[in-house]
Amino acid sequence: MRWIMKRSAVYTMTLVIAASAAVIVGCASQREEPPANLVPHDLAEIRRVRAASQQHGTIGRAAQRTAHPVVAVVLGGGGLRGFAHVGVLRALEELGVRADIIVGTSAGAVVGAAYASGLTPDQIESAARDIKVSSLIDFTVSTKGLMRGDHLAEWMDDVTSGVPVEHFPRRFAAVATDLESGQAVLLDAGSAGRVVQASAAVPGINVPVSYDGGHLIDGGATSLVPVHFARAMGADIVIAVDIYCRSPRPGGTGATTVIGNVMRTQSCLLAESEVAQADLLIAPEIVVPSMSSKEAQALVIRAGYEAAYAVMDDCRHAAKRLAVCR
Repeated sequence: MRWIMKRSAVYTMTLVIAASAAVIVGCASQREEPPANLVPHDLAEIRRVRAASQQHGTIGRAAQRTAHPVVAVVLGGGGLRGFAHVGVLRALEELGVRADIIVGTSAGAVVGAAYASGLTPDQIESAARDIKVSSLIDFTVSTKGLMRGDHLAEWMDDVTSGVPVEHFPRRFAAVATDLESGQAVLLDAGSAGRVVQASAAVPGINVPVSYDGGHLIDGGATSLVPVHFARAMGADIVIAVDIYCRSPRPGGTGATTVIGNVMRTQSCLLAESEVAQADLLIAPEIVVPSMSSKEAQALVIRAGYEAAYAVMDDCRHAAKRLAVCR
């Protein structure tokens, strides 16, 4: 998990390496991975299914369990900053917020899948800190990317005890990007490992995840903080967590920094209107210079925890009105 969350910090550098590898590999034959058993759904399809269920008097599993408004927690992408999601979830639990739906993109999908499978924030933190970086690296010689991502999928399946996403105690979905159509798509069934692998498949670093119909890459390219999908899934109240766009940008005019900041600007501009549709927004400012050490990870988790408490304190009356606490 630490490796997956660290990738965004070296994204542009890895693209250069990937391009060089492509030249070296040229037209050499490459092993084709079998398509993953995934069925992506675009936003329009999710909305049609939801409308049809309402018309016929049927509702989702979350709403069937409770008479309260359906609450979704949306966990955005953001690389190593994803440790902040653990702190946010810990704070929400202490505040009595019960999430019926969890939707995540990239790093948010990693933490979200673990949480929706039944793990506590403490257990997620332990799993994230205990994993060895070397066990998640699976380099491949390919023009499509530097790593397959299979080891991440295997680790995620192990963390979630091999339970398919559709059988999690909490309703869960991850957002990926369909490479051919360029649209954000929802993955809400199948192997948790493959679902997360697709959502976190950083282009140029990871080989796209193939399915019967196309290829999937990182959901952050199209829906960094997937509020719209949470609404389409039936959420009455959406608590969005943006760990990326509100944090300070790195300074400097080096090529890697400039390209990284340009990509960040594009992603955040795209996400801005979607994030604005959330009922509550938790956006920790993460200023730790280096987030690879355990001490730094603890600081990032703390930043998420404190940001969640600050928002709930500021919005205490709104929170009661929205009935998010049970």
